[in-house]
Amino acid sequence: MDINKLASTLHPLERKILPFLTSQTTAAELSKKTGMQDVEVLRALQWLQAKKIVSLEESSSEIIDLGENGKRYLKEKLPERRFLEAISGLSSVEEISAKAKISKEEATACIGLLKRKNAITLTNNKIDITDVGREILKSEFPEESLLKSLPVDISRLTEQQKKVLSELQKRKEIIQKKQVKNIIVKPSEIVRHLSKIEIKQYIDSITPSILKDKSWKGKEFRRYDISQKPPRNYPARIHPLTEVMEMVREIFSEMGFQEMEGPWVETSFWCLDSMWIPQDHPAREIQDTFYLPDKGKLPDKKIVEKVIACHEYGGKTGSKGYGYKWNPEVARQLLLRTHTTATTFRYFGEKNIKPPAKYFYIGRIFRNEAVDATHLAEFHQVEGFVIDDGLTLRHLMGVIRDFYAKMGIYKIRFKPTYNPYTEPSMEALYYDEKRKKWIELINSGIFRPEALEPFGIKKPVIAWGLGLERLAMILHEKNNLRDIVGAGVDFDYIKRHKAVVRKD
Repeated sequence: MDINKLASTLHPLERKILPFLTSQTTAAELSKKTGMQDVEVLRALQWLQAKKIVSLEESSSEIIDLGENGKRYLKEKLPERRFLEAISGLSSVEEISAKAKISKEEATACIGLLKRKNAITLTNNKIDITDVGREILKSEFPEESLLKSLPVDISRLTEQQKKVLSELQKRKEIIQKKQVKNIIVKPSEIVRHLSKIEIKQYIDSITPSILKDKSWKGKEFRRYDISQKPPRNYPARIHPLTEVMEMVREIFSEMGFQEMEGPWVETSFWCLDSMWIPQDHPAREIQDTFYLPDKGKLPDKKIVEKVIACHEYGGKTGSKGYGYKWNPEVARQLLLRTHTTATTFRYFGEKNIKPPAKYFYIGRIFRNEAVDATHLAEFHQVEGFVIDDGLTLRHLMGVIRDFYAKMGIYKIRFKPTYNPYTEPSMEALYYDEKRKKWIELINSGIFRPEALEPFGIKKPVIAWGLGLERLAMILHEKNNLRDIVGAGVDFDYIKRHKAVVRKD
C-alpha cells in the first residue's frame, strides 16, 4: 500500500484525529481529547474504517451519572457538609438545619451519616462537632470527590469508590445509572506507518476564488479515492408494518375500493349480534375477548328487531334461526373489537350502501390471546367486501388472487372452512418456497342471508379479512410476528430493512 498516497486522501477531520490513535480507545475519549463534536468524531472514524485504518466495534456499558439531587448538591455542597459547617455556635437540630438551609428529612439523614463518621455527638437533642468532624471539614468528602468525577463507567471505579457509590445509591436521586453504547476504536498497523510520515495540509476543495487568483499553485489538492465505499447513513425510515399498510391501501384504491373507518370500542351488537353470531358462541367468552365495564347503546329499533328475528327464528330468510331468546343486555356490552367486520356491518346499518359497491378497511383489533410467533393480542386486520348482482365464490377467489398477485404472491389454493356469518366460507393459503409449506393467508366467504336481511341487502356480498402483521411477516421474510412489531423488535432492522417492492 502506498502510504503517502493514502495520506493524501485524508480529510481534515481524519487528520485531526489520527495523532490520538496510538492505542485502543473509544469515540467518547477521542471527543474529549480532540475537542471535536461527537458527530465529527463518528464521521471521521467511519471514513477511517472505510480506508481500513481503524476497525470499530460496538459495546455497551453501565454508566453512573448525577441525579437531580446530585446536580444540586454538587452546586450547593452536600447537606452533611452544610450541616457540619452550620454547627458553629449552635446546638439544636432546628437551628442548625435552618442555618444550613436543609429540610427536616435531609437533617435526619445528615445526623445519621455524621454520627457514623464520628464527626458529631448528639445528647438530649444537642449536637456538638467532634475533633474528627473538624478534620473532615478541612478536606474533600469522598462523596464529593465521586460526584465531581461523574459521569463514569462503573467498571472503572476503585473498590473505595464502589463503597461510596453503594452509600450514595441509598439516598434519593443523587446517583442514576444508565446503559450507554460505546464505540471501541482499534487502530490497525497502517496507523503506525502513517505516524512516521509528515501529514501535509492539503487543499480540500476547489473554489472559484482559488482558481481565479491561482493561489493553488505550489500546493497539493487532497486526493479522492472513489473506490472506497462511504459509511452507511440511515435516515428516517417508514416502519416495515406501515410500509405494507400503505401498499395494501394503494392496491385496494387502484382496484376501485373506498376506504371505511370505525371505532376501536364497539358494542357486542355491532361486533357480534349484527353478524348473526349467537349470544352463546365461544368467541364471546372472556378468555377470547376484552370486555369493558360499561354498556353502550343499541342502534335504530327497526334494525334491532330484525336482528332479533333472525337470531330467534330466522326472520324472513327461510332459516330457523338459533331458536333461543335474544338478550338486549348482552348486545349492549362494550368491548375492544375483535375484528374489523364490525365496521362493515356498521356501514350496512348506518351508511345506506347502494350496490354495486366495494369497500375496504385497515384497522386495529384486539383478542385475548397468548402472544407467540404467529399470534398477538393487538394487531391490524384488513377487511374488504363487494356488493353486486350475481357474485359467486369464483368472483371472491378472483379478487383474492388479483390482490395478492400485486405483491408477488401467486401460488394460492383455497379450502372450505366454517364461519357463523358466511356460507360458503373458505380460507386461502399460499405456498412458501423457502419453507416448503402452505401458510394461511386469508379468511373469506359470502355473507349469509340471516346476516344481511336486517339491513335490507338482497344482493350477494363477498367478503374477506386478513392479518396485516402476518402479511408484513411474509413480505419481509420473517418467521416471527414479534420481529415486525412490538417492544422486542431489533431497532437496527427497522433502520436497515429493505423496502418491499410491488411485483405488478
